[in-house]
Amino acid sequence: MNRSDKYPEIKKIADAVADQTVTEEQVAELDQLLKDDKQAQAFYHQYITLHLQMQANATPDMEVVRRSLHLEEVIVRPSGANSDYQPKPQPRSMPNIEPKPMFFSKWYILIASIPLLLFMVLFISFFASNKSDALGEVLNGQLRINGLGKIDDNSFYRGSYFVDETSRISLFSGEIMTIAQGSQIKFFNESEIELQQGKLAIEQASGQNIVVLNESFDVHSGGGTLLVDVTEANPIIQAGNNTTLTPKRWRPNHFWPFDSQSDRAIDLAGNASGIPGSGAQRIKGLVGSGAYYFDNSQAARIDVGSGGGTAPATGSFSATDGVTIEALVVPKFTGEKRQGKSFGELDEIFRKDQDDQEHRMLLSFQQDEGKDYLRPRGNYAESLSFGLYLVGQGYHELKLALDGKNNRPTLAELKDGKAHHVVATYNVSSGLKAIYLNGKMLAYYQYPAGSKMLSGGAGTANIGNSPNVLDDREAFFGIIDEVAFYDFALPKYIIQQHLTAIQQGNNYYGFKPNAKPLPQSINIKLDNQVSYLIDRNTGLPIKEQPN
Repeated sequence: MNRSDKYPEIKKIADAVADQTVTEEQVAELDQLLKDDKQAQAFYHQYITLHLQMQANATPDMEVVRRSLHLEEVIVRPSGANSDYQPKPQPRSMPNIEPKPMFFSKWYILIASIPLLLFMVLFISFFASNKSDALGEVLNGQLRINGLGKIDDNSFYRGSYFVDETSRISLFSGEIMTIAQGSQIKFFNESEIELQQGKLAIEQASGQNIVVLNESFDVHSGGGTLLVDVTEANPIIQAGNNTTLTPKRWRPNHFWPFDSQSDRAIDLAGNASGIPGSGAQRIKGLVGSGAYYFDNSQAARIDVGSGGGTAPATGSFSATDGVTIEALVVPKFTGEKRQGKSFGELDEIFRKDQDDQEHRMLLSFQQDEGKDYLRPRGNYAESLSFGLYLVGQGYHELKLALDGKNNRPTLAELKDGKAHHVVATYNVSSGLKAIYLNGKMLAYYQYPAGSKMLSGGAGTANIGNSPNVLDDREAFFGIIDEVAFYDFALPKYIIQQHLTAIQQGNNYYGFKPNAKPLPQSINIKLDNQVSYLIDRNTGLPIKEQPN
């Protein structure tokens, strides 16, 4: 889903604002839609900016300047105006809008000012440009304007450029950088640069933080050197001394750390807070203040609902790019066989299905033999199992045998009373399905790259049991903490970072355990002079690369 689909009402009102047909009722509705929603506010600002940009394209010598990515401000001004320029209000009646007295919405003020700002731009657009607005100069090489931009002698201004020859440029803030031939780059201002394609290296730094933007991530130089290469399928970042990475996609759909004092299992990332059964008792956390002990009874479960799903591929448990299920566990799984049956003891860590039948998704300890839907095939007896439905493949389970072979632990070793980090992932792009235990990938199966998965739907999800079973056959025995569900595959590098974080007493994301909702963005500190391969789908580091 793109953001226009996510915010249809905001888009509709923004269109009315741009067309100057907005009503007072729409303004009031907009105020409520944007209240305390930073993502919605960012979408509205960017959408309005796009409309202004389109109007600017139709008017020579007019530009829309993004003052800063991190300040919610849009400035419309004549090309070349000094960076300190601030538009001064001029008397002008507003068309067709009579605001009520005492209506002081900041969004109303922003809306009302747009026609006035456009009028001012047209009025002063005949003034000569000011060279002090230049961002830097081309020391050697060649830039070519791509739509909007300006080059005066060797000085270049805000705008978008093709790099026809490898170019060495100097920013007036003191940075010297090299941009490779064939690159496409956009300068928003003196500290924000979008690298749309190609390669950029900050070779000489002045101490100013330069933000390099990409569709998958933002990377902050922290005032040091930096290399960003987006020429390959997965970008490469060579970090400097203070480099931080802000991935566009890192947040789980759901996160249950069990640290709230509520009688519910509060979801700190989504809207799937759970209802614990009487067989799930809140205890001191493996990380943080809370976890749940499951007593292996019928009532040992936390019901976290359907995620709003109504049919397969709908709801917050639906995933198209991949999936990750992550948890900390202290298992007491017995591994007992059931006399005369091929299926023995089964302890669910997480399971989602019910009416979705074979579209189920599960992560559980199992004792079974003779299943014909295992990939790879075999008889595994005691195992950790990850089940998932793939389009064109059907429902399959991947087994991590608990047999003590090939670096795999035995069940007895897992039942040492310590917390164990369990992660199951499937990546649609690569087709890799994997189970990680304590940071190590110990089981995997390779499907054809691009094999789609199907999940979600009206069936409910349980932590610690199966929503299909009303007795104790699939009840978990032991402790579960820090459960997270993602609609993409976490890279191995990040899984290992999560393990390190919890070993240090933090949650997976490096924050001190708390009961507050997860932030919308995080900054990942990158090690000095280390190169990282970046996942284009998420913006997360995949692995460290040799320089």
